[in-house]
Amino acid sequence: MKKKIILEKEDCYYDLEEFYSKVAQKMKTDISPETLFDCRKICVTKPVQDELWKYQREVKGLDNQAIAALFLCMGPKANLSEQKGEPYAAEVTDGFLSKIKVSNHGIIWLSAQSN
Repeated sequence: MKKKIILEKEDCYYDLEEFYSKVAQKMKTDISPETLFDCRKICVTKPVQDELWKYQREVKGLDNQAIAALFLCMGPKANLSEQKGEPYAAEVTDGFLSKIKVSNHGIIWLSAQSN
């Protein structure tokens, strides 16, 4: 199932983990240190990507090549079409959020959260 999240420009000027946390908050989902975000399960509009890149350049001091490499590994895909009046948006699919679970025997597994 897909869920669209409308964002403000200010929601997008963060590093990727903080951005994903902002999206989860907009989804009214509780997050914790055990929360994991699956970057394959989120798409954003081009203006969102532009703000994310701007943050990486201005705050983190990365060049375009380093940002591109980061986004290949951890970034959202900027393939969501802009809708009139909603330039800053994201769309998540099931599996965007999951939690780390640890058993009494130290076995780690992921538990998907419903979006």
